[in-house]
Amino acid sequence: MKLSIHQPDFFPWLGLFHKIAHSERFVVFDHVQAPRGKSWLTRNRILLNGEPRWMTLPVHRKGLQPIYAVEVNYEVNFKPKHLGTLRQAYQKANFFGEIFPFVENLYADSPRTVQEFTLRAIKEICSSLGIGTEFVLSSEIVSKNPDLSNLGANELVLELCLHAEASFYVSGIGCLDFIRPETFTEKGIEFYFQVFSTAPYAQAHGTPFVSHMSVLDALFNLGFSGTAELLTSPMLKSASEYFSDIGEKDFG
Repeated sequence: MKLSIHQPDFFPWLGLFHKIAHSERFVVFDHVQAPRGKSWLTRNRILLNGEPRWMTLPVHRKGLQPIYAVEVNYEVNFKPKHLGTLRQAYQKANFFGEIFPFVENLYADSPRTVQEFTLRAIKEICSSLGIGTEFVLSSEIVSKNPDLSNLGANELVLELCLHAEASFYVSGIGCLDFIRPETFTEKGIEFYFQVFSTAPYAQAHGTPFVSHMSVLDALFNLGFSGTAELLTSPMLKSASEYFSDIGEKDFG
């Protein structure tokens, strides 16, 4: 079972969809404390006239909360503002006619929590890209295995992999300060790093290409079919290959 884990970001970048596409099961990391302040959980970037512009999902702040409990703040009338900004930014993009009604539909409902909003968007985008990965909530795994609630960092990720029946784990490289690949291989789990980078594509504003935008940028410019093509290459490296590439001989 190929597995990956990540929090449910707001219209995340292509790299997250690449990770999901190369997994058979994706664990939505939702039981941990929500980031305080600004984070990818509630905002992401689109391009407006060639310049990155933040779109933010307003939330109710109630102190320390797990990700799954954070609520959307509908007292802020963000829906027409978001849709208006997207229309302004991408109305001249090649696939505006295909994607804008799809995005409008995502904004039609008013789910209570941020997770419900963001996860619905992620799942529906995956479906439209032909990605059939199974989604599992870390909160559900932890509720059945309460001892996991006391774990963090490498130990938590490893135990989630074991409880989700992983035999192959796809990790991002943002965890290099705590992840220990050898602990996974000791448990019979192959450990691979994702080394994804976005191939430049034609954007509505012209050149130069601006990378690391929300998936919405690729969708408006390439459509579902063209965006799916960007996700086909595995771009995975074993831990030993990856650490060798960055000059680390010993990753144990």
